[in-house]
Amino acid sequence: FTDSLAINPFGKNDWILGWRIFYWAWWLAWAPFVGTFIARISKGRTVREFILGVSVAPAFASIVWFSVFGPLGLNLAQKMPFDKVKELAANSELALFKVFAEYPLGTFLSIVTVVLLCTFFITSANSATFVLSMLSQDGDLNPASSKKLVWGILQAVIAYALLLSGGLKALQTASVAAAFPFIFIMLLICVAIIKAFKTEKL
Repeated sequence: FTDSLAINPFGKNDWILGWRIFYWAWWLAWAPFVGTFIARISKGRTVREFILGVSVAPAFASIVWFSVFGPLGLNLAQKMPFDKVKELAANSELALFKVFAEYPLGTFLSIVTVVLLCTFFITSANSATFVLSMLSQDGDLNPASSKKLVWGILQAVIAYALLLSGGLKALQTASVAAAFPFIFIMLLICVAIIKAFKTEKL
């Protein structure tokens, strides 16, 4: 709890002030794709089932993940020499695995993490590919495989180009920039959902 509420009043607060903006923007950028995809595969389910499956269960899993693995890194940062912490922070893509290496079962945790990362990227890319194919085929709920293949290749090429041009930073900047217009769309969607619920027959 102490680490979670830290504000570092006498030091630099760049990360503490900025990290949540990136995460909000990240979710806003993915919302149109993932939202449409989840709506497509949730047809026939109740609103209660939808909220439990899409909001409550993932939020609970995230709370468990960050509660367990967040303190591992914070604890290690307090015990390590400053130079080593700086080295870890400089290469954020590998930092998690280097933290795991300092604990028992580090190799096992790294394997589990790689599997989870692959699952995350595959399902995220799949939802984006599926939705882009739907939208480019006049809203067809079962788009052609050829369209999905084209969109999948385009996504991979764009992501690869962004990583080559500036690493993770370029990808993060692109996500934040792409998310900004969706803020206004999301607000309008909130209004639309309320209006739809009011007209829905119980």
